[in-house]
Amino acid sequence: MSDDFVHREEQRAIRRWVDLTREEHTLVAPAISFAAFMTIAIGNRSIWTAVIALLLQSLLFQIAVVAHIDRPRLRRIAYIGSPLIVVGVIALSGVLAKALGPDAGRVTAIGFSAALTLGVIVRIFGRVAKAPVINLRVVVNAITVYLMLGLFFAYLFMALSAATGEGFFSQGPDQPTSVFLYFSYITLATIGYGDFTPAHTIGRFAAVAEGLMGQLYLVTVLALIVSNLGRQRKPPTETDG
Repeated sequence: MSDDFVHREEQRAIRRWVDLTREEHTLVAPAISFAAFMTIAIGNRSIWTAVIALLLQSLLFQIAVVAHIDRPRLRRIAYIGSPLIVVGVIALSGVLAKALGPDAGRVTAIGFSAALTLGVIVRIFGRVAKAPVINLRVVVNAITVYLMLGLFFAYLFMALSAATGEGFFSQGPDQPTSVFLYFSYITLATIGYGDFTPAHTIGRFAAVAEGLMGQLYLVTVLALIVSNLGRQRKPPTETDG
């Protein structure tokens, strides 16, 4: 097998990864993210479902972030290094779960899933910010960022719950995982039914941060994008730099 053939196959594989997160495939990121979160919800407090969700989030990070690295050498390093980091996190989660209890392993796995989700959010938002024309795909990408913010905070709340060991909500420590998703989106949308409330100061501050971020994102970023739908952005000039 020649080196040219191997190189062509490698480039073709990279293009397939990149194609998954092009603008015409805007639903890939939220679909994989929701699948990861529902895996956790179905397994509830199982460390293994947290690990499976982490693997799904890692796959999304690979196709949304790593595949779009411009420098070939850096991209190869990331392709090799990121799976090793994931394996290390899974191993660490297992060790902590055995040594300190299941909650310690869940904090590590879910916390890392939150970090991966944040990385994908930054990537997609960067695509929105750099789009030369404000079209429907840009709007969908902006909505995707909003949806994934809710997932990120749901992971954050779950990690805080596992870290405290006393539960996140005042209504009781044994709430199902789906409640975290519900509470996150209710808070992000600033609806605030009040049926679930954070029990500790750090959880309250996290909820305030999510509410402010959700409201500001809707009335500034998303509103600005929708109001400029169809317009072409002015290219930067030398004086702008």
